Amino acid sequence: MKSVIDSKTPLFSNEFVTCYSDYLIIHLYYFPFGNKKIKYNNIRLCELRLTDDISLLNYKLWGMALTPIWWHCDMSRLGRKYYILLDANQWPLIGITMNDNDIEYVYNLIKQKIYSNQSQIYNEKLPYDSAKINQEKKVQYQ
Repeated sequence: MKSVIDSKTPLFSNEFVTCYSDYLIIHLYYFPFGNKKIKYNNIRLCELRLTDDISLLNYKLWGMALTPIWWHCDMSRLGRKYYILLDANQWPLIGITMNDNDIEYVYNLIKQKIYSNQSQIYNEKLPYDSAKINQEKKVQYQ
């Protein structure tokens, strides 16, 4: 029996993101307004990076600069220490910044959700017994 998780109750929310049990919403993603919904199972990469590692020409307060990263609206981005880089199986990549006090928590939450989704995929019951098939192959080759 599967447990029921209310995906309408936020696990975390601030002015930049809202994290739910199976997806997150990035606020003010599209110009001039509009949010972006990303399902955790679509995220292939989630990295916490230092903003010092990219030059001022490679990120913007909103939109895309000279790198293939789309940034949501954050007028204080230049003063942030970290950013989250997401590959949500689409072009361009997604850059997320927020208060430095919140970003590690959000990063860990996203990573946890990515890993739990991957483990659910790998732990699903297969419609066949793989151990039996491997044993049959051994017998066949002897």
